Amino acid sequence: MEKKKKISFKLPETIKHKEARKIISDLVKQLNDRGQLEIADIPQLHRMATAYDAYLECVEVLAQDGMTMKNLKGECVKRPEANLLKENWSQYLELAKEYGLTAKSKGQIKAMNAGDNVESPLEAYLKGKKETR
Repeated sequence: MEKKKKISFKLPETIKHKEARKIISDLVKQLNDRGQLEIADIPQLHRMATAYDAYLECVEVLAQDGMTMKNLKGECVKRPEANLLKENWSQYLELAKEYGLTAKSKGQIKAMNAGDNVESPLEAYLKGKKETR
């Protein structure tokens, strides 16, 4: 079997948080080691790193300043960072599922990779119906 060439990946310079850099770098290394990293993955990984970095930035602001603020009218309102935090986390999580980084998606990906020859429950049922005729 031919060994796949490793793909070079450089994180965007806009990624400031070490945690975001480490998570994406580790993911790239794992994918490269397994030969699963494709050039088409690079924009998605950049997007994932940017979303996670923005999420961490919002976490910092909310931890420091709280979830609410006073607007120009003096009303207590939710900080815009709270909405940004939610949006960035959703975007990160969407991509994390594609790469098997959640417990559920990890199981689904393993099942897909291991089960090419495994008969699905539907196939077993239909096969049983066919044999009983």
